[in-house]
Amino acid sequence: MAAHAFTDKARGVAYRGPATGAQATRAVRGLKVHQASRKAAIAGLGATMALGSVALWTVVPAGVLWLVSRLSAASGQLTLGVCLAVAVGIPTAIALGGQGLVRVERVYMRMTGTTATARVAPGWRRSLSDSDALGPASVLEKMMVASVLLALVALATWFFAFAG
Repeated sequence: MAAHAFTDKARGVAYRGPATGAQATRAVRGLKVHQASRKAAIAGLGATMALGSVALWTVVPAGVLWLVSRLSAASGQLTLGVCLAVAVGIPTAIALGGQGLVRVERVYMRMTGTTATARVAPGWRRSLSDSDALGPASVLEKMMVASVLLALVALATWFFAFAG
């Protein structure tokens, strides 16, 4: 069997080895399927980050409040333990949710081939003149800012229009 070589010029991929015309066609089809599934996975990760960012400020606090209300329903009173559970539970749940979103972002960055910007020092330790050293914001950072702004607009709308 003779060795054949062909190139998929659109993708810059060269195939070498013993391949017939049918095998080469199957290899190109497999590449297209792989790229389509990769794009779908990237879109799914982006949607997960977007929904997770919104849920971090809405669903997570509401869920903690619901859970604490169910656990304290037996007493029927507002106690110090209930207030403490809410005060500790909501920030803890948000921090855990944020860590989950960071992990999703790392997978997203690995799949898209982007790299994280090198952060030299935390924001509170830098001067204003160092603001250009951070580089562009990541996708998750943009989504988090947008979700916080959306949550603030929703809160203001509810407060001024529907709270009475």
